[in-house]
Amino acid sequence: MNAKSCAANMLPGRGSWYWASAAILFSAGLATSTLAGAPVKVEGYFCNAKADQLAFLNKKAEGENEVMASNAVNKELGQASCMPYIVADAVPTSEQTVIDKGLVYVLRSYTFLPENVERWHGTVTGTLQQSAQHRDI
Repeated sequence: MNAKSCAANMLPGRGSWYWASAAILFSAGLATSTLAGAPVKVEGYFCNAKADQLAFLNKKAEGENEVMASNAVNKELGQASCMPYIVADAVPTSEQTVIDKGLVYVLRSYTFLPENVERWHGTVTGTLQQSAQHRDI
């Protein structure tokens, strides 16, 4: 019995295409991963909620700098959610890839010490928008 037939026998109805698709999604980082480990030193802009961090990154993608993006998100929320941290101790807890408005974001959550509070940090990693193609007239 070869490996392909073993995998197909373990999960009925799921052949090699299933495993290939799962491998592609995992390697592309579209799965949520859970990180656990020792505290690390972090710095940068962090927000109290994942949605706030996503709004912050959207403002930056629109061309705002970090200070203006943070102020805009906080003003919309009516509270201070996105703030700069110079250096803080935090434990990485999870990482998620999110696609929003045609942009691909990697969002990471950290548990800040000693408060034991979760905060989010993220980056824009790419775009799904295709560039215009040249057409002969």
